[in-house]
Amino acid sequence: MARILIIDDDHDMVDSLTMILEANGYQVMIKYDISDLISHVTQVNPDLILLDVIFPDDPQAGFKAARLLAKNSQVNHIPVLVLSAVNSRSNLGFSFTNEDISDDFLPVAGFLEKPIEPKALLARVQEALQFPSPQMTLPS
Repeated sequence: MARILIIDDDHDMVDSLTMILEANGYQVMIKYDISDLISHVTQVNPDLILLDVIFPDDPQAGFKAARLLAKNSQVNHIPVLVLSAVNSRSNLGFSFTNEDISDDFLPVAGFLEKPIEPKALLARVQEALQFPSPQMTLPS
């Protein structure tokens, strides 16, 4: 099955995503920051990247990482789904949606809102990977 790289500084979120994805046969790799991003992605060669938006050192790090990945010919074929708590449920007065996706601003395959419902996660992952929908297994 597909190899998924999760890039997120939130260990609890990573644990949750990993549990759901591994229960459904995906191989999960983890990175907690965006340092040496291109070399790491090239080395682990994932089929999909789940990328957090906000990191402690830089609230725009995820956006910058998405643009960096899109501009690099070695890795720009890998679909990226952005994980964001800045969404319709946040109290910030704005949110990110699939309408913000663009080649310049945010070159990604789509958004996943935190907190992520397991069925929604699996559906978006399958869509991004362009796999047919297998029977989903939710961890207990």
